[in-house]
Amino acid sequence: MPGRFRRAFDGLRQWLRDDWHGQKYVACGLLLLVVTLLVTICFYLDYPHVELNADTPAYLHVVDAIRERPYRLVDAWRLPGYPLLIVLVYALTGQNNLTAVGIVQAGLFVLTTLEIYVLAILIFRRAWLALIIGLLVGTNIVFLSFIKPIMSEGLAMFELTTLTLATVCFLRRGRGLRYIALALVPLIFTRPEWLYLAPLLYVYLLLMAVRKGTVRHLFKKVLIASVALYAMAGLYIGINGVVHHYFGMTAIENFNWAGKILQYNMWHEAPPESQHISQQLDHLVATIDNDPYHILGLIPELKQDNYSPAGHFARDIILHHPVEFFVKSVPYFFASLTSYFNISRDPHTSTFTAMLGHLKSLDHRLYNMNALFPLCALGWLLALCWKRLRAREDVAAMGLLVLLGIYGIVITTLGGYRLDDYMRVHMVFNPLLILITWGSVLFVISMFVRKVGAVLSSGRNPRSVGASDGDS
Repeated sequence: MPGRFRRAFDGLRQWLRDDWHGQKYVACGLLLLVVTLLVTICFYLDYPHVELNADTPAYLHVVDAIRERPYRLVDAWRLPGYPLLIVLVYALTGQNNLTAVGIVQAGLFVLTTLEIYVLAILIFRRAWLALIIGLLVGTNIVFLSFIKPIMSEGLAMFELTTLTLATVCFLRRGRGLRYIALALVPLIFTRPEWLYLAPLLYVYLLLMAVRKGTVRHLFKKVLIASVALYAMAGLYIGINGVVHHYFGMTAIENFNWAGKILQYNMWHEAPPESQHISQQLDHLVATIDNDPYHILGLIPELKQDNYSPAGHFARDIILHHPVEFFVKSVPYFFASLTSYFNISRDPHTSTFTAMLGHLKSLDHRLYNMNALFPLCALGWLLALCWKRLRAREDVAAMGLLVLLGIYGIVITTLGGYRLDDYMRVHMVFNPLLILITWGSVLFVISMFVRKVGAVLSSGRNPRSVGASDGDS
């Protein structure tokens, strides 16, 4: 092998052996911060106007209710997490200052990017790898298209990433369970689909504690945290039932359930006593469409108590046909990963328009890489099942991220009913999907290059190199 080629591999191998305890991770973090700030500022300057969407009026209605009566945190349609953020921004910057709300959401996005970088550092211990992952998040125009509008995705993304970081730190240190509990509360009161995460998360922590022999000590704390969390949720649901005649976190769940049976053409399978509703739905779907927001309001029987009858009607069908519902859901688990819906703004010309357009086009292509998530997730789950690897901190941490990713995909697929809406509901955990997918790909590439470099430099066979290079 030519000496020049061998020396090049040696140099590349040395670069890949980045010491994360040195100064490289600080320098890369500062570079990431600067680049993320520049892209975010350019995105906001390119279209400085406040961006609203279909959900904005409902959130602002809750904001007005809280401002009039601060104790009115319970609403039948919207959880209080995001409205409370708006109320706080109003208190600091002036009433009805939605521009400031958008800027705060930009700040949360920058913090989310830095948290993703820290997560990559803690898991892979490679500053260069963490920098690449951070840049994929921090320069993502698709993400910013959902961060700037007055909607809850940016806040929920920050909350979930913070929860993930707190949990990974707990896995490494064995301390700080209270931070996990504190991070769970704002998340479930911002996005209701994460209400069911706590048991899965705590069970995973208990399983990881088994190998350390600390499961008995941890179980008591987990039980207390779970009881406190669901006591809060139960109190919220109870107040919702008494005040708004809907015993649930948010009445939007009724539209989601109805949307699923309409999406899967299952409304015909109602029990005999509900067939008259199926017949009305037949007519409305044929003459209008199958969007529950367009047709449920035209059936008076389904509108009572914040559309509770519509939710009961749909759940009854699903519970009586669970296998059919699951089989029809499986294709959407995979299709939702790459389902892309372009967010367009008003046509305009700006200094940054061309640059942002190129970035967005690249991000669109990168979004299709989410298709690799199932393969990457399977690899880490197999590593978690391998006795030799499950004790490694990086494997435990990636197992946690895979759990969060799978939970997010499953719960949003079961709750969402439109392919063009899956990208929006996936925004909350899409940075984690990038970390899992690209982290896995880059980690495998770096390991391959290091092994090849070691073989070329030492002349030893791969087996002996692997035995002596165990720090990788």
